[in-house]
Amino acid sequence: MTEKHVAVLLADGFEEGEAVVFIDIMRRLDIKVTVLSCMETTALNTYFETRITADDILKNCYDTMYDAVMMPGGPKGTDNLSANPMVIDFLKRHINEDKYICALCSSGAKVLAAHQLLGLHYYTTGAGLDKKFDDGQFLDQKVVVDGQFISGKGLGVSFEFAFTVAKYLLVDNQEKVDWQANHIYFDHWPLLSTPDK
Repeated sequence: MTEKHVAVLLADGFEEGEAVVFIDIMRRLDIKVTVLSCMETTALNTYFETRITADDILKNCYDTMYDAVMMPGGPKGTDNLSANPMVIDFLKRHINEDKYICALCSSGAKVLAAHQLLGLHYYTTGAGLDKKFDDGQFLDQKVVVDGQFISGKGLGVSFEFAFTVAKYLLVDNQEKVDWQANHIYFDHWPLLSTPDK
């Protein structure tokens, strides 16, 4: 099986807990992760002022095609992602190529729905943000999978979200995903109800 490669898009103000849990689980499962700053430098300001540095900036990797693109939440972080035309074009290109688009917390609403990228797809998001946008169909669930879109409600479901993304990327090696969840004593996997829509 060929190695899977995920881009994690970060902008100043992102929710560091959501990003780090996701990156950690991907790398434990030997899924390659490239952390991309959507700012001018790789040094980023996080929601709670944790110092985090990206692998590269989006501008340098814009032409690369990834198997999945992930965005965490964070009020200012998602504002910055949403306001960046390069981010939106990058997402559109991956949507057109049928790659997985993985949005945690507010990024589902404030980036995807705000730019009419969901269409009729089901998704979840936090803080009642779905009411601000008419794109997409909101489901009040921890994790929602609808086609290429995988969304999670917020920080508290970061592990469920990350393992769900891994499940779809490692479709031929579910045992590895299950083993890793058990290995870190994560008791909420597999999800009791299927997130598929």
